[in-house]
Amino acid sequence: MFCEYFEARVCRSCPLMGVPYSQQVRDKERASRRALASLDRPSSRRNPAQPPAAKSHFEWLPTYRSPQKEFRNKAKMVVSGSKKSIVLGLAPTKEFPAGVDLQSCPLYVPAIHAAFAPIRAWLQRLGARPYNIATAKGEVKYVLVSANPDGELMVRLVLRSKAALHRIENTWSELQAELPHLRVFSVNIQPEHTTVIEGREEIILSEEKFISMPGIGTDLWLAPGAFFQTNTAASQAMYTQAATWARELQPETAWDLYCGVGGFAFALSSAGVAQVTGVEVVGPAINGAQKAVAEMAGATAASPVGQGVEKTLESSRGDAVARPHFITADATKWATNQKLVPPDLVVVNPPRRGLGPELSSWVEHSGIPHLIYSSCFQETLVEDLRRMRSYRITAAKLVDMFPHTSHVECLVLLERQSSKPKTSSK
Repeated sequence: MFCEYFEARVCRSCPLMGVPYSQQVRDKERASRRALASLDRPSSRRNPAQPPAAKSHFEWLPTYRSPQKEFRNKAKMVVSGSKKSIVLGLAPTKEFPAGVDLQSCPLYVPAIHAAFAPIRAWLQRLGARPYNIATAKGEVKYVLVSANPDGELMVRLVLRSKAALHRIENTWSELQAELPHLRVFSVNIQPEHTTVIEGREEIILSEEKFISMPGIGTDLWLAPGAFFQTNTAASQAMYTQAATWARELQPETAWDLYCGVGGFAFALSSAGVAQVTGVEVVGPAINGAQKAVAEMAGATAASPVGQGVEKTLESSRGDAVARPHFITADATKWATNQKLVPPDLVVVNPPRRGLGPELSSWVEHSGIPHLIYSSCFQETLVEDLRRMRSYRITAAKLVDMFPHTSHVECLVLLERQSSKPKTSSK
């Protein structure tokens, strides 16, 4: 697949661009098998305790292969150049002092491609100076764009201060006129000179506060500041696999830790799990999850009897779907402070740093029968699994969330070795 930025050795975002996709997948599969196979070896001579049995009694499911282009549903673009010549893309370097415009990047979905020119033109009319990383001067730092499969857009500007806010409030409707599918528009204030993109203050200027994204059993709702996987189809593959495992296990109760906007939680509910609790520290993500719950409740209330509308709210087993419950809290603090009986199943989808010693050790001693761990960084996955020696891997699946990179999402199903198969009364 041709990419002008790869050919020019300009874009560092896709180091495997140009490598045949089948080879990319094979390399990720080999690396993942090696990583999990290392669990059969002692972590050190001083600590010979055996971790979960990774090699035996362990099924590798077929890898989900992503589309190779037009799969990215979000763009995080540095704003560089000058007030009259805006560049949206990669940060300036010595070789490219004005930055690198990514309008032609083949990985973005079409709706994001179409948004580049109107956003650039509007910013140039706005007249706010792009933030200069070297001098720490200027106002406009980033443009963050998200798109759903219907082409609806969320556009966020990250500014150093509120100096240009009044002009933005008065003129952003011009951008909306040029982008009729623009649903959510907001301004984020990040005054610090740091690699952290977003600040704490988010000012939503549009009437709408969410765009919908596909989920399992219901639409998910994405608000400014909330996280959603960058590859929509791959995220569906992850949620579908979790729902499949839940149908096989038939748990009555489940927790979804680091739940984000609720993708796994709603997937578990659709699979017939009666009580699902999602926990996430990011408030805007929980707002989206609660909106999805409200939408489900409204659909149930509005369903005319006998017209079959309520069937859309049935689980895959034909049961009525119980709506998940969501809590805004730090996953580690919330779980380790619980006095309740542990659930039958826990799903964890932590950031790259993994669960860490405290939460993984708590899981090890919790008595929870089954765990689904979704990891984007296998180094920390292995570290966490070494702390959970009571669990063995029963199945694993790779989801190629990030084509043309070495990164891959890995889902593993874990079973406590002392657990007996659960007998369902259903």
